Amino acid sequence: MQTKKIVYAAAVIESVLFGLTFLGSKIALTQLDAIQVLACRWTIAMVLFLALAMFKLIRIHYRGKRVWLVALAAFIQPCINTICETCGVDLTTASESAIVYAMIPIAVVLITALILKRSIKPVVAGGIALSFLGVIISIVFSEGFSLGGKAGGYLFLIGMVVTGAVFTIMSGHISDQFSPMERTFTMALMGGIWFNLLNLIRGKGFSCYAVCFQYPEVGLAVLFLGAAGSFLCYILFNYVVSKMPAPQASMLQVNLITLTGVVSGIAFQGDSFGWYTAAGLILVVAGVIAANRVSE
Repeated sequence: MQTKKIVYAAAVIESVLFGLTFLGSKIALTQLDAIQVLACRWTIAMVLFLALAMFKLIRIHYRGKRVWLVALAAFIQPCINTICETCGVDLTTASESAIVYAMIPIAVVLITALILKRSIKPVVAGGIALSFLGVIISIVFSEGFSLGGKAGGYLFLIGMVVTGAVFTIMSGHISDQFSPMERTFTMALMGGIWFNLLNLIRGKGFSCYAVCFQYPEVGLAVLFLGAAGSFLCYILFNYVVSKMPAPQASMLQVNLITLTGVVSGIAFQGDSFGWYTAAGLILVVAGVIAANRVSE
């Protein structure tokens, strides 16, 4: 019973922290562009994971394994996925991004059905339609909605959902070869190298780190994104999924992440709030639960 409480506590903490990353990204983006934010974020995570490996607090074994598989998964998340996420947050709002994020489990169901050529049950189809309707309501009826002004942001968020779903499926397929810690270690390593390389190619160099010291609020936001959002969250996630059934863990975390992202955006960023926000959030969560419970 005590262990169960610890597992749920870990799931709640991890989900709340990850939900706050939408707000953290919004703050960091006031002085940095998306790639610079990601370079700082994943460099912090990479250094922390390397420190754990150096002191042998975690064990990473690649020998005799198909490393290209875990490398491909890590390229999708974070190298592609977090670009879509951060650019989407930059061009929309934290609360909108959080609501769209909840569509990832829906995308997993759709992609899996297409790959395995399985028919989708009517209740699952209804759950998918319900979630999509919730996203539309929360966005279209929001104050000052303009498709032209945010079209690019919504496209990035769609990219976030698709790549997030593909990564989830790939991660499941390679779980018998690579431990959760090996997968997250690879993600941090590739993310740190990839985004710093992109900054060098773009002629930005390492100026983003100086900006973090120049603007304390940006530095704190980036530190939170790296240490909590990319490092601690994945450690807690690995612990939760090792103690709780994957569907149950996914459902709990996605819903808490979405709720935290919406509330933090409204409370700290002044995102618009009205009946459309509440209705959209309820429909999305209900749709996700319906689609996943029946599709298990």
